[in-house]
Amino acid sequence: MDSDILLPKATITKVVKEIIKADPDLDGSDLRVSAETNELVLECCTALIQIVTTTANGISEKSKRSTILPEDILAAAKELGFENYEPALAAALESFKSDAKDKRETKKSKKQKQATGMTQEELIEMQNKLFAQAAQKAAGGE
Repeated sequence: MDSDILLPKATITKVVKEIIKADPDLDGSDLRVSAETNELVLECCTALIQIVTTTANGISEKSKRSTILPEDILAAAKELGFENYEPALAAALESFKSDAKDKRETKKSKKQKQATGMTQEELIEMQNKLFAQAAQKAAGGE
């Protein structure tokens, strides 16, 4: 396998260790994983990503698109026989979308605060006060 496209070894090692610790059946407190095993897991993960991506690319091309969409990955997983993982994959996609939305909103809020010196809540409060003042003036109660 081409070593230029492998996943980071430290990441894979960390994931393997976390899985072992999280599995109550393994009682991973003293279980060790050899370097060769980590390397094999790394190569398997990389190969799986390549297979799923290639299949998803074929699906997107059949739809006459040049961009692989999340739905293409879900369809590829199903096509490759991983339909049992569809609920977990769909949940991961929703979690990603939610996290991305939160990050966009946080960034937008920070940008707005830098521009105005006020938070979104403070701006809304100010807007409501100005609306109330305008309504009071319009009613002749200045």
